Amino acid sequence: MGEAKAPRTVDAAERAQLIRVAVYFGPPCLIMVNALAFFLHEKGMISGGAQAVLAVLSVPIAIAGVVAIHVGTSRSAAGFAHVVSGAGNIPPPPSYPRQEVLITRGQYAEAAEYFRDHIRIAPEDLEARLRLADLVERHLGGYEEAERLYLEVRQLTQDAREQFRAHNGLIDLYTKTGRTDRLKVELARFADRYRRSPQGEEAARRLRDLKAEDTTSAPPRSPR
Repeated sequence: MGEAKAPRTVDAAERAQLIRVAVYFGPPCLIMVNALAFFLHEKGMISGGAQAVLAVLSVPIAIAGVVAIHVGTSRSAAGFAHVVSGAGNIPPPPSYPRQEVLITRGQYAEAAEYFRDHIRIAPEDLEARLRLADLVERHLGGYEEAERLYLEVRQLTQDAREQFRAHNGLIDLYTKTGRTDRLKVELARFADRYRRSPQGEEAARRLRDLKAEDTTSAPPRSPR
């Protein structure tokens, strides 16, 4: 004989959820099925026997509905938890303990060197490039290095989150350094890539404002 499988255990939270669904959904389902059977019988659309059959079937219908709703809500909750916690198909971002300690101490240059060494060893780690770009741009004035790193990430990554962060990083960098020409290019690219999203609409608005400023600040043409 094969080894007997252990029965599946159900924790208290799951039992409570099942009871909650049964209380809130079960009685209304029974009422609706029986009301429908009564309505159809009164209209002469079904016989009395069919009404009785529907009344009997209302119980298993309600039970099936309770089970379906419970399973659906449980899966939805699990999926949301995976997204929030970085589980499932979305891996959590890597951590860099040594660099983070140095940044906490204000040793930004040393942290940047550790990031550069790490990137030389693991050039595929695009998260490290994003962290280094943010570090040198914020604390070391390394605007050219930050621009290069953001452009590399945007070119190399297939990850939507990394693409978004690289785009945002370039927009913030060009805004900070006053490079309006490059800023307009990035805003146009961002607005096109993320159109119909709040972020894309904001980028399009900023681009329109910059173009309007160019128009108002342009010197008047001399009459011919």
